[in-house]
Amino acid sequence: MRTAVGLMAEKGYEGTSTRDIASAAGVSVAALYYHFPSKLDLLREFLHEAHEVVLARLAKELDAAGPDPLARLDVAVATLIWSNLHDEWAQQAAQVSWREHGRLEAADRAVIAKTIERMVDLIAGVVSDGVEEGVFRTTEPRDVARAVLTLCTGVVDPFPTVNRSLARVTEQHQRFAHALADTPPRPSGATAAKRKKRS
Repeated sequence: MRTAVGLMAEKGYEGTSTRDIASAAGVSVAALYYHFPSKLDLLREFLHEAHEVVLARLAKELDAAGPDPLARLDVAVATLIWSNLHDEWAQQAAQVSWREHGRLEAADRAVIAKTIERMVDLIAGVVSDGVEEGVFRTTEPRDVARAVLTLCTGVVDPFPTVNRSLARVTEQHQRFAHALADTPPRPSGATAAKRKKRS
């Protein structure tokens, strides 16, 4: 599976054949088919496992993070960034996880979507707690949670070219998350007034 994911990260799903995977893994095509009847079956098993691993890690780290909402949001961001970037394998796995899940059939996509929603639930809970304690000002904690998750998963593609350490990327995204969570709602009519002023 690691071999397949590495190839798919490099060449894409379509560019990776079953024969390529078997050859790189040092097994026969027949042996590969014994474990995975098709390339899609292999991708399916990997994607379910990958998303569940990140969800479990996020839940565990938040459970140990203490009560402070700001610190908990930092932990959520750090956990997601680390899960995607901490070594070459993690980066390859993240590329395949977030890029290729649309290839699955609807039922499997729905299962993964539920796993992602559970990640959103955890982050939204942190943001909502911060709002209740007066730490954050957003009125849209769930939308903030989705944005934070998207930021933390979207970092994998540009990471090799940004020339920043994992610690620096983590700190930067923690600041972004703070800003999202502390963005108050726009006053009613503010958009129209701003447009009128520009014109």
